[in-house]
Amino acid sequence: MSALQLPTATEGAILGRYRLTKQLGSGAFGTVWSARDERLDRDVAVKVLPRSRVIHQRFEREARAAARLQHPAIVTLYEAAVDDEGAYLVSELVRGRTLDQMLAAGKLSDREIIEIGVSLCEALDHAHDQGVIHRDVKPSNILVSNRSSNVAGRAKLTDFGVAHVVGGDSLTRTGDVIGTLAYMAPEQAEGREVTPSADIYSLALVLYEALTGVNPQEDAPAHGLRRRRHSSFVPPLRRQRRDLPRGLGYGIDLALSPRADARGSLRELRAALAGSLVEADDTRGVVGGWHGYDETEVDEDPGLAWRERHDADGTPRLQFDRDETLVGGRSRRSRVASHQVSRRASANPAGAPEWLPRALSALGAGLTASWLSVHLLKQAPLAPAAIALIAAALALLLPRLGWLVTVGAFAVLAAGEGRTGGAVLWLLVAVPPVALLSLKDGWSAPGLAPALGLIGLAAAFPAFAAKAGRSWWQRAIIAAAGYVWLIAAGALAGHSLFWLPFKPPVVHGWMTSPDAMVNQLLIPLVQARGLAGALVWAAAAALAPLLATRRWPTLDLLLAIGWGAATLSALEAVGARPLSDPITGTAVAVLVLGWPALTTLTRELRSGAGNAALVA
Repeated sequence: MSALQLPTATEGAILGRYRLTKQLGSGAFGTVWSARDERLDRDVAVKVLPRSRVIHQRFEREARAAARLQHPAIVTLYEAAVDDEGAYLVSELVRGRTLDQMLAAGKLSDREIIEIGVSLCEALDHAHDQGVIHRDVKPSNILVSNRSSNVAGRAKLTDFGVAHVVGGDSLTRTGDVIGTLAYMAPEQAEGREVTPSADIYSLALVLYEALTGVNPQEDAPAHGLRRRRHSSFVPPLRRQRRDLPRGLGYGIDLALSPRADARGSLRELRAALAGSLVEADDTRGVVGGWHGYDETEVDEDPGLAWRERHDADGTPRLQFDRDETLVGGRSRRSRVASHQVSRRASANPAGAPEWLPRALSALGAGLTASWLSVHLLKQAPLAPAAIALIAAALALLLPRLGWLVTVGAFAVLAAGEGRTGGAVLWLLVAVPPVALLSLKDGWSAPGLAPALGLIGLAAAFPAFAAKAGRSWWQRAIIAAAGYVWLIAAGALAGHSLFWLPFKPPVVHGWMTSPDAMVNQLLIPLVQARGLAGALVWAAAAALAPLLATRRWPTLDLLLAIGWGAATLSALEAVGARPLSDPITGTAVAVLVLGWPALTTLTRELRSGAGNAALVA
């Protein structure tokens, strides 16, 4: 019986212990099965190669390389054996889908992609410590587990069958190239010595493609790529996606350097990825146009799909994919080209356009500067309107630097006038958003809260905060900061703009002394639960975009109304009772959140009326 006829082996057991249960995938010369290990009573995956196509020495060497690796993010090899009918690799059975399948289905967010990158950095770092280079890192060799509960187990790297053992004999002849053309490091594509840096490059390119929908290398002709790639640079990540964190862009761009010695280490790449997790968007499927390597329908749990390839000398080897392997410089696949689809209109889960956070930040900076020039300073150097224009322009053109300049300037001017208590209060409310938010804009957005409070619409601010932040924690911080600014502005003005739990002290009594400011203002506020509403606003802003289905406008409008009612009730529950009528502000907030649904409903109604008129 040949190894390719092994379905009949379900009547017996492979290697005396593995009973085959279901075929998971097959290629021209190899098959992968799910099986039951009857000795240890567990499910496994069994890769079967026909004995006639196995070179015993190479098979053992590749098996020994894979067996060195014991890591949560690497598919574990349990056993490798050869008998008269075939060769067998027994590994853990992973329930999940490949990365390319998950991306094509729109199942992953930026945050999840970055978490997968962190997991794979740790996996490759472990492999390199064991002297093993993968040499074929690509989306179809990355399994995303259905059962992952932490970052370490988010994904598993498989197919170390083409691994190169550092310090050992080469697995191919000199000049042969094994790997996937679209993800190869330049030196690997040119047939030069492969080092761990090649894996860093390939992983960075996988992440680049997952985050942008574009693989800059795949459109290059196969016959010319090996000559040109050593001198070509991949466009910077943030040229494709300006909304991605700056640190993430730097880390991936560094790892994609064409020079192997300039890519940094896996630990540096991991640090860049982990450091950007707090900023990463958690909306799934926002990168459109991502295509897999073929159009084959897959099950929710497709298992493995191994295929055998041959080296230039006719030697067989296995790969875990359905795409191209470049062997001896020849391409063996046809892939649908990836297309970049702009995600700028959908990067924010609230549905806000990309310019809106920066516009809100500039508006907040201008209004804040105008307010402070009147209430914090005895004598402003310029008219309030001029100061507002300067601050807004700085926040618009140089968001973080411009806002820091504004903050520092007012603190220095107030202290210079002897208003040190006011200067300290201003720094206490202005600096935390800058320290906590790693944004390209949005630091001054909380300044909108006092402005809305002046016209009795302070309750609308959580909706604006929901538009200003791209992730839940950013929205929460902006909303909480807006609440604090609102309370501080009320104390500075000497009357409540929204809610103060006690009668504010006379401004002149604490303005000139930091100690008096703390004792007369901050301590009474904390003791009277004056900041309790900040938590309500933070939760409201964080949750607001998540309540929108963006598919059923009527339901979205109802959810926005429910959100407004729940926010008011929560404020009442924690004791924050607005002195002004909060209904109007809440109505504005509902309108801001429900505007996309409202415009869709209006358009549908007009369309229906037009159709009715045509029929009549």
